[in-house]
Amino acid sequence: MKYFDKLSAAVQAAFSVRAVDTDKLLYCVKADMDGEGCYYDTYITFDNKTLYLLSGYDRLVKNKKTFDTQFDFKDFSEYPMEEIEKLYVDRYQFTARLMAKMTDGTEKQLAMFSGGFSEKFEQFCRRYETIKKGETPDDSALDDKTLYCPKCNRKYPDPNRAFCPYCTKRTWVFKRLLGMFGDYKKQIAVILALIAVSVALGLIAPYFGTKMLYDDVLSEGGSLHGQILFVILVMAAFSLLSTGFSMIYGVIISRITPQVIHKLRTDIFASMQKLSLSFFTTKQTGSLMGRVDRDSFDVYGFFVDIVPQFIANMIKIAGLVVLMLMVNPIISLSMFLAVFFVLLCEVLWLRGQRRHWRNRDIARRGVTSTLSDALNGHRVVKAFSREEQEISRFGRKNNNLYSAEYARDKRSAHFFPVQHGIYAVFSGVIYCLGVALVLMGNLQLGGLTLLINYFGVIWDPIFFFMYMGNDWARCTDAAGRMFEILDSEPTVKPPAEPAVIPDGVLKGDICFRDVTFEYEAGRPVLKNMSFATEAGRFTGIVGKTGAGKSTIINLISRMYDVTSGEITIDGIPVKKIPFDVLRKNIGVVSQETYLFMGTVADNIRYARPDATMEEVIQAAKSANAHDFIMKLPEGYDTVTGSGGVSLSGGEKQRISIARALIQKPNILILDEATAAMDTATERKIQSAIDNLKSGRTIIAIAHRLSTLRDADKLYVIEHGEVKESGTHDELIRTNGKYFELYKLQSESLKSVGLD
Repeated sequence: MKYFDKLSAAVQAAFSVRAVDTDKLLYCVKADMDGEGCYYDTYITFDNKTLYLLSGYDRLVKNKKTFDTQFDFKDFSEYPMEEIEKLYVDRYQFTARLMAKMTDGTEKQLAMFSGGFSEKFEQFCRRYETIKKGETPDDSALDDKTLYCPKCNRKYPDPNRAFCPYCTKRTWVFKRLLGMFGDYKKQIAVILALIAVSVALGLIAPYFGTKMLYDDVLSEGGSLHGQILFVILVMAAFSLLSTGFSMIYGVIISRITPQVIHKLRTDIFASMQKLSLSFFTTKQTGSLMGRVDRDSFDVYGFFVDIVPQFIANMIKIAGLVVLMLMVNPIISLSMFLAVFFVLLCEVLWLRGQRRHWRNRDIARRGVTSTLSDALNGHRVVKAFSREEQEISRFGRKNNNLYSAEYARDKRSAHFFPVQHGIYAVFSGVIYCLGVALVLMGNLQLGGLTLLINYFGVIWDPIFFFMYMGNDWARCTDAAGRMFEILDSEPTVKPPAEPAVIPDGVLKGDICFRDVTFEYEAGRPVLKNMSFATEAGRFTGIVGKTGAGKSTIINLISRMYDVTSGEITIDGIPVKKIPFDVLRKNIGVVSQETYLFMGTVADNIRYARPDATMEEVIQAAKSANAHDFIMKLPEGYDTVTGSGGVSLSGGEKQRISIARALIQKPNILILDEATAAMDTATERKIQSAIDNLKSGRTIIAIAHRLSTLRDADKLYVIEHGEVKESGTHDELIRTNGKYFELYKLQSESLKSVGLD
């Protein structure tokens, strides 16, 4: 049993006890709720004759480095296939049910599960129906998906990405991140050596300014009595050398890290470009931008600022412990005890303070969202005179933020004086102990001064380690999000064995054969659709909003792959046509236009960067865009804003059409390409399109049926199915769906005096 959910050894044993041959089971899905919506595990599986349900509680038990499951059996039932007419998924807002329509006309709930499992249950139901009919299911779409983690055997949340959140830790992410520095091993070795030398020199320098100064220079009879200048120079030399080495390794790190991050950003962006359209439709643009921009800077800052300090502080603490114990073990151990007690108080305070920080972050987000709503929706606020309501709403959110900040700061104001008091008490005790040892002759004054100096130095690395966890978590989280992009696989993949296309030219004989397509499992947009277009002909597709017209365009250009069925161009399945050949031969002008930041000419020649200026102008003329372009301040050299915000919708649409025309595609697809234009402009563009018909296959989608009157063939789409086909005159004579649409539009035009 390869697909969907696996049966653990414990579940297989439970099935075997009930005389179920697990070797003959074909598919299995696991539901996670009982009939009341409480968490409960139900395995649903079947062989060629019977559907089985086994319910209970799964428990994951970790044994050393492996994960095992224990299954507490509660219920078992089975249904012969001849008793079940159909399996289907009944969806709610957050949950869903697996239902069985029985042959006696009744319906039975088999299991309840979280809404996120709906897709696999839909797939399961389809395969059940196929097996019941005696047919062989097509599992080719699932073969390339890595479904299970080899470590814990749990299913990956994303089948297109082999990442398991259950057993993958931040340390794994960090190790992978460190592996990216593998090409810089020599530089890293130099950095480590420089850090060690720098820290060592920094720790030795106070020795000359304290112990040696007091015990050997200022004391009569000292080995260096009176040589103050010598000690000062030596101390300055050590400090300067320590600073110099710090600067050197800082420069090296600042050169290596940007190179690694630069490569990582480049790889992420390149990976994004290879991913399918479905990836971008499920992600927010700001989130994807953050992975390239913000997350990369988090990683950069960690390696430039935190990692060197981590290494230096590790060496510093080790050196301080050794040096302090060498000077005087009694005073040193007393200082370590004081450090431990103060840190214990700090840890206890931090545990309680996290709740206040979280409350403050929640309150701040509330203020930000309210402010964003009021500013972005200011026109609506003004239109409905709701200024006072918005002021009141913002006031409530601001009061919540004030309360959260006050509670946080009040607790800090109470804690830090107590902490400083504890530190002062310990310091006083240590000083008294040190003075006593000096008076008894067990410790020299310089040694005591050195220990006090080191006692002040040791706090910096200790507090660094206490608070670096946030930086480390931020870095690993950012790296994890970046690796998510790198590890993602496109759902629409290049053909493994691409077809040979003579001269890379497609004529445009497009054929849909029993095509079914679903953006979301169980909710087909196209249903067993079959139709064909002839090369060099003008084909129109009409239908109401949501009928599936734009989906047809996406499937022809292979932005998505069909769920079932096949699409061919010139008799070649689109799945076997190389991407570059397919996209080169198909020009698409969609209703949603986008212009990049740049000149008008650059936007037109985007599809063909090597196009000459004459070709750019000709394409603009064909799209009826030349006249308004020449009226712009710099003509074709006018820089448009991001998204073309300085142009009207109709102007952007015409530039988009010119961009498609300059590609000189053999197949031109117009998806509501004239929706943003007035009637006069639309007619001019239709005239231009008529001039382009020769030798081209044109597929046009339009709500205005008048724009498709000259089509060689029209297809009427409704609810994902082809309802009618024929020419305009033929469809009018049939008095069917097309006639209804035509009649409605004619009446609408008459009502506004346009007909």
